[in-house]
Amino acid sequence: EAAQHPDDLAQMERDRQAHFDGLTPTYVNEHRIRCKDGSWKWVLTRGMVISRDAQGKPLRMIGTHTDITERKKSEATIWQQANFDTLTGLPNRRMLRDRLEQEILKAKRDGTQLAILFLDLDHFKEVNDSLGHDSGDKLLVEAAGRIRACLRESDTVARMGGDEFTVLLPNVSDSASLEQVAQKLLSAMSGAFQLGDEQVFVSASIGIS
Repeated sequence: EAAQHPDDLAQMERDRQAHFDGLTPTYVNEHRIRCKDGSWKWVLTRGMVISRDAQGKPLRMIGTHTDITERKKSEATIWQQANFDTLTGLPNRRMLRDRLEQEILKAKRDGTQLAILFLDLDHFKEVNDSLGHDSGDKLLVEAAGRIRACLRESDTVARMGGDEFTVLLPNVSDSASLEQVAQKLLSAMSGAFQLGDEQVFVSASIGIS
C-alpha cells in the first residue's frame, strides 16, 4: 500500500469505520499518497465491504482509486484567487471581512481591544500617471512588503484595491502601543522607493478606529 499523508490518516480511519459500522452505504475518502518520485498525489477512494465473517467483521472490500490531483490544484487556485490579491499576495476584501468577524468575536470573548487601520498612499496617482502602471504595481508590491514587515504574526494586512490597505491589530494593549505601530508604518513608507532607474517618494495617511 502506498504511503498515505500522515495528516489524512485520522479522517481515513473515521470514514472507513463509519462504513464498517453500517453508517454509510459506501466508503468514500479523499487523501494524499506519496509517489515513487517523492511527490504527493490526491486520490479519491470509493469502496464497499462485500463479505464479513460470522462476527460481522469485514473480510473483503472492493473499490476504486481515482487521481484527483488536478481537481485539487484548481480548487486551491480558485480559493487563492477568491481570497487574495493577485498583485501583492495580501488577503483581499473578502478574506479581510472573514478575519475581521473572527477577531471581533475573539476580542469580545477575551475582553481585549481590536484596532483597525486604514492606510492609503499619498501621491500614488502621480507615480502611476507619470511612470506608468508597471511602476505603480512595483510600488504597491514594495509598499505591501514594508507594511507587513512592521506587523506581528497575529496582525492582518489586506489590500482593498488601488493604493488602499487595511490593517487589523488584535490585542492592542493601549493607545501608546498603537501609536508606535502607526509611526512605524509612516516611517516605513517615507523611505525612497526604487522603481527601476527611478527613485520615488510617497507618504501614507492612516485612519485608526
